[in-house]
Amino acid sequence: MQWTFFNIWNDSLEQRETKELKPRQNMWAGEMGGAYVDRWLKMKAVPPSNPYDPRSLRKFEAGNIWEWIVSMVLKRAGILIDRGEWCGFQYPNLLKVTGKLDFVAGGKPDYDKAIFEITHLGLPQFIEKATTNIITHFKEKYPDGLNEIILELKSCSAFMFEIYESKNEANKNHKLQLFHYLKAKQYPEGHVVYICKDDARMLEVGIMNPSPLEEEYKKDIADMTKYVMNDEQPPLEKFIVYNEEFDKFSSNYKVGYSNYISKLYGFKNQGDFDEKYKPIVERWNRVLGRVRDGKTMTANNIQAKDEILKEFPDFKFNGG
Repeated sequence: MQWTFFNIWNDSLEQRETKELKPRQNMWAGEMGGAYVDRWLKMKAVPPSNPYDPRSLRKFEAGNIWEWIVSMVLKRAGILIDRGEWCGFQYPNLLKVTGKLDFVAGGKPDYDKAIFEITHLGLPQFIEKATTNIITHFKEKYPDGLNEIILELKSCSAFMFEIYESKNEANKNHKLQLFHYLKAKQYPEGHVVYICKDDARMLEVGIMNPSPLEEEYKKDIADMTKYVMNDEQPPLEKFIVYNEEFDKFSSNYKVGYSNYISKLYGFKNQGDFDEKYKPIVERWNRVLGRVRDGKTMTANNIQAKDEILKEFPDFKFNGG
């Protein structure tokens, strides 16, 4: 081959501006719900022992591409009110939380003008079709315009998309992040919007304000405030966690995705962590299945049950 552009493309996606680490007293909305110990180290400007690898950086840029596409659709549909606004909120005596929302959408567009402009812009066919369909739907259903809502866009794999879709519920971290924007701007409603990077499916989950979610939001801030003000390192995360809703164990993603996994937990990287704990999780979940189905327990199954009870002394086996 005389020339190629794939190397330049890949290299460009892996080049991100390096920001100087500085101690801070404010929390980022996008970190809410994450491991306290990681956030504490970041706020103290401790350099990560495991910075993002090239694949992670490319995934971030893939998310930015989808965000740009959605912004184009909203803008050409005439319902993009604001984008990328910084929002801050602070309870008395607690740390301030700041973050940058994705989109504010709604208002009363000129639907006919929007359709005319869309068909004369030479946009990619799927964007033109999607935008035209959106405008036509809004024109028919909401002739007097749309209420303003905050949209928080998250791109994800098909695997994660199907989990969110099956539950029709957003990730806890994403809910807390969006609730922050609602609280900061005193908006009554926002939507976490998931888009599947594999097949462009979209899912939208509503979050309201006021909401019981505020208890979790405030607790997250209060806990983080305590650690920061006392200069107390938060406890490390457990390697294995139990999900009550799905009645299964899983390796803790807060450890696997930690930027301090070597410093805090002694693993070389996420692969090293997964290699050790995913087989254990699979073994424990097989035992849960056997108990649930009332099957005879083997010596190996009994040993696995003992391991579970050692790690989770109060664990109640379903049916045994």
